[in-house]
Amino acid sequence: MRATILIGFAILSLGVAVGQSKGETELQVRQEDGGSVSVKTASGFLNQDSSLKRTWYVIDDPTAPARLDRAGVFPHFDDKEKSQYLIPVGTVSPKEAISAVEVRYALFNVWGDHLRTIAVTRLVDSSTHVDLRQSNQWLALDSEVSQLVSVAAFVARVRTADGDVWSYDTTRMVALIDGLGLNVGTADLVPDEQRMVNPGLIYWTYTPKQGDTSAKTAGVLKP
Repeated sequence: MRATILIGFAILSLGVAVGQSKGETELQVRQEDGGSVSVKTASGFLNQDSSLKRTWYVIDDPTAPARLDRAGVFPHFDDKEKSQYLIPVGTVSPKEAISAVEVRYALFNVWGDHLRTIAVTRLVDSSTHVDLRQSNQWLALDSEVSQLVSVAAFVARVRTADGDVWSYDTTRMVALIDGLGLNVGTADLVPDEQRMVNPGLIYWTYTPKQGDTSAKTAGVLKP
């Protein structure tokens, strides 16, 4: 009888341990306020009559060597250049010494449709916080920034100081983002710079306004 009780206790303990291990490796999501959807353009403000706020979904994988905090993308209109930009922000907190990190930002409109994905790669020897605010900026269309409502940000790759490389699980990430009501596929998480049509050129497409015969069907950014 005593042996039976001990065996039962051992099985119960094993079950708890497995359950804890599974929970510790699940992707985690934190929701942040990304600010008003109202944006400034060369011709004035867009979305002024909307009370909607942008939502930043910060996704963490507990198995990653680094944690991501307060990450998202906001539009910025440069008055001097009369150009629209997408500015990524966020903080990476290494769990161990790292030498490089890549963070990706998937952008979506109010309907949950994918707009584009951008990525920030920092080559930095660090075991403390890495601020992504001064990393990069991307040229954008007024129509693109005015549609931006949701951003899903996550650590995509990390190179540790020991030379090991960690990469995110694409299948799990797509499933989680899709579960947030955002329409995304595996290819959508590939950053713009990896979708080059011709070397040295980055293309994006958009729908011309009705009757605008001069509108191009693609924009070109030179690095």
